[in-house]
Amino acid sequence: MILKFPGSLKAPQNKWKTIGIVVGVLLVLLIAYKIYANLAISKERAARALAGRTVTVETAMLERRDLVPTFSFSANLEAVWSTDVSAKADGRIDQLLVEEGDLVQAGMILARLDTNELAAQVMQAEGQVLQAKATLEQNELNFRRMDTLSKQNAVSLQSLDSARTQRDLAQGGVHAAEGNLLLLQTRLQNANIISPLTGVVVKRYVQAGTFSKAGAAIVAVADVTSLLAKALVGEAQISELKLGIPVTVRVNALKDQEFTGTLTRLSPAATLPARTFTAEVNIPNPTGLLKAGMFAKAEIAGHVRTKVLAVPESALVLREDQKTIFVVAADNKVVQKVLKLGNAAGGWVEVLDGVKEGEEIVVAGQHKLKDGASIRIGKPGEASK
Repeated sequence: MILKFPGSLKAPQNKWKTIGIVVGVLLVLLIAYKIYANLAISKERAARALAGRTVTVETAMLERRDLVPTFSFSANLEAVWSTDVSAKADGRIDQLLVEEGDLVQAGMILARLDTNELAAQVMQAEGQVLQAKATLEQNELNFRRMDTLSKQNAVSLQSLDSARTQRDLAQGGVHAAEGNLLLLQTRLQNANIISPLTGVVVKRYVQAGTFSKAGAAIVAVADVTSLLAKALVGEAQISELKLGIPVTVRVNALKDQEFTGTLTRLSPAATLPARTFTAEVNIPNPTGLLKAGMFAKAEIAGHVRTKVLAVPESALVLREDQKTIFVVAADNKVVQKVLKLGNAAGGWVEVLDGVKEGEEIVVAGQHKLKDGASIRIGKPGEASK
């Protein structure tokens, strides 16, 4: 009898599985090589075709010009001032007289607390004041009587001192009653919630009938006749800004509609670790079209750069991570040069390094070129055909 163990069957199966994996990997590598080889051949053919033909381009001489760079910052619109209005006393809100969006004037009553209990307490305090004054008057008369009798030696000094003490205590009682009355009257007056300034109700936190604690916000009032666009400015741009300069503000929610504001404030210290400064732009809003919370972009013109070397932004060619430009060399061939750029303005960009004044550069048709290509300088508009 011949015994067969399960392990003797698994060995051939594992062998064929390994062979299959190896063959699959080889096929993948072969396909990848073919694709790479085809791409290399295509690039070589394109380079040969390009080298063998002349590209029509437009050129211009590299000159100096004045540039006014424009800096763009993202900003959020905020009210010039906004405050939560609250009650100074505990109580149930009896009337809420305003809605969100209502215009309010300074001193206007926004809400009223239930005053029934307070009014009763004021009446009780007024009665206590009258009672205290009557007690004082009675003790004053008694003291005068005792003083007269004391001068006639009809009563003892102890009786006179007792009468004087009673009068003084009565005077204290009057002051205490009047103070209590004044406190309750103030609470009754505070039952009216008053707007501190003229503005618009931007938020209503509660409804009529709600019990409100002293200090709890009931409504929010803000001045939206002008808004603030607050933007973060980097330390590299802070020297370009000056208080009072005009600022162009575009609001995304209004289809990039333009508004003109004024730079009114720059924070005196940077915020770490980003080292940014907060700039505030005041934007008039007489029609109320702008709303607090909208997103905007602020554009601020910097200092004028006089007589700087500049090239058209449209003439730049991106090569990997570098911005380049084609310069006309001898025999109507071009050389692709890497540029070090500065500020941009009005379709032009400042060149810090890479080319020299007076060189001839390609300004149209440059995207058909490669380094060393032959060119023909055409008429305006011919390169785009």
